[in-house]
Amino acid sequence: MLDFLQELGRRNVIRVTIAYIMLAWIVAQVAELALDSFESPDWVIKTILLVLALGLPIAMFFAWAFEMTPEGIKKEKDVDRSQSITNRTGRKLDLAIIAMLAVALVAVVTDNYVLDGTVPDSAPVQTQGVSIAVLPFVNMSSDKDQEYFSDGISEELLNLLAKIPEFQVAGRTSSFTFKGQNLDLKEIGHSLGVENILEGSVRKNGDRVRITAQLIKVSDGFHVWSETYDRTLDDIFAVQDDIAIKVVSALEVELLGGARNQPSSKFGIDNAAAYDAYLKGLFYYNRSGTDNLEKAVTHMQEAVTLAPESALAWAGLASALEGYAGQSDFDPAEILVRARGAVDKALALDPELPEAYLAIANIKFSWDWDWIGTEAALEKTLALSPANLDAQLLRVSLHVTYGQLDQAGQLAREILARDPLNDRVPRKLVNILFYEGRFVEAAEMGERLAKDDPNMPFIHAWLTAIYLDMGRSTLAMEHAQLESVSFARYLALATAHHAAGNIEEATAAQQQLLESHGDLAAYQQAEVFAAWGENDTALDWLEVAYRQRDPGIVDIKADIGFIALREHPRFVAILQKMNLAD
Repeated sequence: MLDFLQELGRRNVIRVTIAYIMLAWIVAQVAELALDSFESPDWVIKTILLVLALGLPIAMFFAWAFEMTPEGIKKEKDVDRSQSITNRTGRKLDLAIIAMLAVALVAVVTDNYVLDGTVPDSAPVQTQGVSIAVLPFVNMSSDKDQEYFSDGISEELLNLLAKIPEFQVAGRTSSFTFKGQNLDLKEIGHSLGVENILEGSVRKNGDRVRITAQLIKVSDGFHVWSETYDRTLDDIFAVQDDIAIKVVSALEVELLGGARNQPSSKFGIDNAAAYDAYLKGLFYYNRSGTDNLEKAVTHMQEAVTLAPESALAWAGLASALEGYAGQSDFDPAEILVRARGAVDKALALDPELPEAYLAIANIKFSWDWDWIGTEAALEKTLALSPANLDAQLLRVSLHVTYGQLDQAGQLAREILARDPLNDRVPRKLVNILFYEGRFVEAAEMGERLAKDDPNMPFIHAWLTAIYLDMGRSTLAMEHAQLESVSFARYLALATAHHAAGNIEEATAAQQQLLESHGDLAAYQQAEVFAAWGENDTALDWLEVAYRQRDPGIVDIKADIGFIALREHPRFVAILQKMNLAD
């Protein structure tokens, strides 16, 4: 065996193997970069990798069976050992290996530390100040239907802490990702990029409730503070206040070194049944979807009926109605009348309630197209609740509306650093990257999202549009068929079939969109006809979308589907009427 290994070394088989692997790696990297630039199909790079792999045993065979000589390549058995120059050839191979190692090192360093400006998934950016995540409190009640109550307690505590300027609070969506998972708190803290975690449990029985809360430092797992409360539902706000105050006191004494203004939920709901209804409404509102939003409206309406003097309940009703207006089959104008009345009532009861200003911002943005009013409402929301990520995400949408895609992308990445598991943020980034024409990046991010959640709303429709612009019609069709939201699926199918030359199927999908959603999908109809190159019909539908106050039209300035229309007088007129013209 030793003689065989020595012979492998003498014939430079080992050196040739190492050199071939290094060269193949460099070729693969260059090929991948070049093919990405030309947006070549996946099978091309796979074929190259297969050829490179098959070449390795061939190279090893030639190194064993043949030898370089001054006269050229000869069979090894025909070379006089006394005249062999394998040592000289080996030294040349050593130099070649060293050179290729240097090239590989430069490539790796450049790719990971120079060109990669994204935030790694495994290491969220640590924020300044005191960082904390509120994990969903565990429902310990015998009735598992009480889950809404434990979730609601957690969210209300998160909102209280988010109002403290010195605190950086992980977003609700990211924190609630760990619901029901028995993971190590250090792992959770690392994933969320926080130094402290508040967790606990809730046991509800009739009008009695036991809440256990504990504050834990991520670095060492030690308990900074913990306490158990046995109260009635009438005292629930006092309990929330006390938990928030104790958390603030514990963290500020240790980390900030001084007293601050204490959080308070004094504008909460002092009626136990109303608060219970409010938490149910919040539970369904966070799940989105037409059916859930309808339930949210029902429960929030019950809350304001039972506690008509609660600003928080009125703000909750306003948000639920605004969300429902955009997804129901009813006339949104009638629903919005109720939403505006609810938010006016909330502000009359509490002029400093951030939830009310966020509801105003959403109404002004999606329905009034009052961009200055939207910005003012967001400023007020963030002044009252600096860590409110929903307000910051709406600001991203406002940047997109203005066509300020650089600012939108930068802010979205900042939000993602603080709320790394919130899939709404990367979904928005897919939207932004697509509008910027960065199709490869948009496709990669979209595919990751679709893999994590195949039923994620709109993601397959976005991927359809991306792949159509990349000329990858087969992938576009696959994603169009997978879209879970009906109007987005019809849009995707109409454009994908048309691109594939299936005109009859494309027309059928467009008609399905019309029959199922009518003028409520006017913006999507405009996108269909723009993709088909029927610009006049697309403009007709855009004018309908404008008259209908279609929420989708807020993206009209950034949407690259309308590039061919941007100089058209009718298109410019719509932008002018929306106060979006340059």
